[in-house]
Amino acid sequence: MLPVKNRDGESDLVGAKPMLLWYVWIRLVDGAWHKIDDISKQLHIPRNAVDWAAKYLCDKGMAERGFEENEIRLHAGASNRFEDAVKQLSGSSPPRL
Repeated sequence: MLPVKNRDGESDLVGAKPMLLWYVWIRLVDGAWHKIDDISKQLHIPRNAVDWAAKYLCDKGMAERGFEENEIRLHAGASNRFEDAVKQLSGSSPPRL
């Protein structure tokens, strides 16, 4: 992940992990339960990468796992902003593709 200055002089994070999180998170915003395998197929992204993003979003309180291991949805009471979760990426391990 590389820090890049935006036009306001603030640092933005760019790279593969923020984009992966965005792709998975945007699938969850409808609040319905989604299967990780289905998200992987829709996005044409390996399942282990989608699983990493789902776990990361759950760890940050933005998503929750279902009764089945393969299900995930947006956490209804999530007070965390997506941008804040992405800024905390520096300490997490990347998915193995």
